[in-house]
Amino acid sequence: MKILNDNAPEHLVKKLAQLDIHSFIMDVIQPLEIKYYELLCPLQLMRSRNNFRKLPIWKFEDACYENVAVLLHTIPIFLRKKKDDEKDKDLLGAYYSGKKGNSPYIKLYLTDIYDASKKDDKYFKWLFTKVLIHELAHAALDIFNWEHNDIKREKVTYRSKYGKWREESMANAIALRIIRDSSKKDFYNYAKKFMRSQPDEYALGVLMENFGYWDFRSVFDSKIYGVKPALRNQWLKYVNNNPDWKGLHDWNNKILENLVK
Repeated sequence: MKILNDNAPEHLVKKLAQLDIHSFIMDVIQPLEIKYYELLCPLQLMRSRNNFRKLPIWKFEDACYENVAVLLHTIPIFLRKKKDDEKDKDLLGAYYSGKKGNSPYIKLYLTDIYDASKKDDKYFKWLFTKVLIHELAHAALDIFNWEHNDIKREKVTYRSKYGKWREESMANAIALRIIRDSSKKDFYNYAKKFMRSQPDEYALGVLMENFGYWDFRSVFDSKIYGVKPALRNQWLKYVNNNPDWKGLHDWNNKILENLVK
């Protein structure tokens, strides 16, 4: 895990060290690593583990949320004081794709995270970890398409309202599922409560916690092939009118069946 201080306050960086944030994050992610290796390379488990930290960022073979386990060990994470764009009131971290020739990386805004955790040390540790996993989920949604499918231009971008809702809700769903599977019940309850307090496009992820492979794939493939504007608008109308898990899942199937190819 490559966490580097950029311009974050020293007292908050030291606080994270005192809270043993590295061990806590590794403890949360450990069940995912085991699952990842059991699924993808069971016969090469020990050899893969020996080389795990040396894997290039883009070298995973399938579009699945378990790739967060690889990205945690390879993508650089920079600690900054505050968000760069003050217009984004809910932004606690950001993933940068590196599509202009740089390597992908993540920024986490330490002062903003501390303030959002109400300056409570336990909540600070939990929220920092939640935000980090959320941003790694964005990377998992992006890197596979960019590197594996050699996309030059996405058909559905984050800049669109549809794209933002789809990506933010899925990133929160991934984070919540990973936290749940770590068996840290108090952390899980806190993360769910925090997500529900976020803007609607983020809070939607709580309903998507039990997503499956095809739900995850529907976000990937939308970016590759595109979704008709009418279908995008219908989906946005649905999620703004008391959605539920079954309806969201059915919509993901509908989107996969109607991609623009």
